[in-house]
Amino acid sequence: MSTVPQRTIQNNYHYLIMEAARRVDEKAEIESEQYESEHRQSEDAADDRLRVLIVDDSPMMRKILSSMLTTSNRVKVVGMASNGEEAISLIDDLSPDLVTLDVNMPVMDGTSTIKHIMIKKPCPVVITSNPGDGSPKAIFNFLELGAVDFMSKPTKNQDILVQQQKIIERIRIAATAKVGNFRIARIPKVKAVNPASSLKDSACRRLVIVISGPGGHPEQMSLLSGLVPAMADGDGAVVALQSLPPSFSEAFARYLFERCGCQASPIDQEMSLSAGHCYVGIHGCPLTVKLNGQQPVIAPDIPENGGLHVDRLLLTAASVFRQRLAVVLLSGANTGEQSGLRAVHENGGRIILRTRSAGMVAEPLDQVIEAGLGDEEVNPADLIKTVLNGFDLKP
Repeated sequence: MSTVPQRTIQNNYHYLIMEAARRVDEKAEIESEQYESEHRQSEDAADDRLRVLIVDDSPMMRKILSSMLTTSNRVKVVGMASNGEEAISLIDDLSPDLVTLDVNMPVMDGTSTIKHIMIKKPCPVVITSNPGDGSPKAIFNFLELGAVDFMSKPTKNQDILVQQQKIIERIRIAATAKVGNFRIARIPKVKAVNPASSLKDSACRRLVIVISGPGGHPEQMSLLSGLVPAMADGDGAVVALQSLPPSFSEAFARYLFERCGCQASPIDQEMSLSAGHCYVGIHGCPLTVKLNGQQPVIAPDIPENGGLHVDRLLLTAASVFRQRLAVVLLSGANTGEQSGLRAVHENGGRIILRTRSAGMVAEPLDQVIEAGLGDEEVNPADLIKTVLNGFDLKP
């Protein structure tokens, strides 16, 4: 009677057969993964859309932002994370072109997250928050840690299409940032002083308008800390424009005083331009400069053409100060339709750009140079000296 031998792997050749089969299966699996990875990379290479990672602890907000961004054929949302820890892991895997980052999140908040991003795998970061959530000071800190820009989260009480258009445009510009050029603001320590004690009563005779945009906040902070007191000695004042929500103007003026010792005021009503003072304006909030007798004043304005924001300020300032006006353009500076810049030139004023090659966001400055409106490009460290020399003042 014949018997069928029991199957076993006790014999060496049985083990070798099974090991060979395992290796064949493993090789096939690796080759499949490699094919999928190469295929995905090939698709990504052919897809030139802006790759965005959305980080927000609200599922609803992640969905809203994703829906808004993907209405543009230039944007692709490659991933979403509910906290900073998830975000850092996804950044390693996805290598996005840009990250939108919420401020307040569980597990790892926005502050810790941006520090990790800037150290481990730097990429453009846009902070998203509701202006009423937390302190504006926290937003300024984010910008000093390397965030390119800040934008408010979409709200239901505003035109959704207008918000969508603005968000997409801000994302597009921020994505051009060269984060390798980021430098922490170097601001000297200031002594506590009475805000009113060092104000001059004399009218401003010279005016400097400093315009900053995405990537320009640290530059503006460093510049203003030295420029405002330097202009005081030459009977000059400074107007600083920032790309922040209108509700931030008072907080930014206070922040300038606390961090830089600058005597600063938000332009929320008509006020005299006094020597040694800084006046804070916000992009999108029209301003005008005029004479009240012999005293130059600055005030909020409602222009006939709603598109004239930066232009309106520059046009009116040029007509009042003429050759005693200097405009300094920092990274990402919004120069409107450039009619204001042309007026500055026509009236003998100067337009000074920070060097584009070493800045964070150069695209808006490139447009100024292409239009032939820039007088000179200067390293940030030499901006104060350049401004003062143009006024025949000593640095």
